[in-house]
Amino acid sequence: MGLIKKYKWPLITILTVVAALMLVIAVGFTIGFLSDNPDGLERVLIDYNGEEWLENLFSPWIPFLSWITNDYVAGIIGIVLSITVLTGTFYLITRLKKRKLS
Repeated sequence: MGLIKKYKWPLITILTVVAALMLVIAVGFTIGFLSDNPDGLERVLIDYNGEEWLENLFSPWIPFLSWITNDYVAGIIGIVLSITVLTGTFYLITRLKKRKLS
């Protein structure tokens, strides 16, 4: 029981991050930002507004690693960056918690 109390907030944070990422990916696939073929909500909007609506639409999706031409290298770098950000976040959480307890 003490172990659960000790790691309660990091576990809650992990679950929150995973849920947020799942939601973002689900919305991205639904709208069609992640594929060239419109599907889901994007297809409905194109049918309603016409093809010219899609051509004039500003895209907020700018890939962070677009300068890398090899998809495998970009994927590996993305995974390493994700792990680094999560590890850094949990390190800061534990450091701040230890400082708060002292």
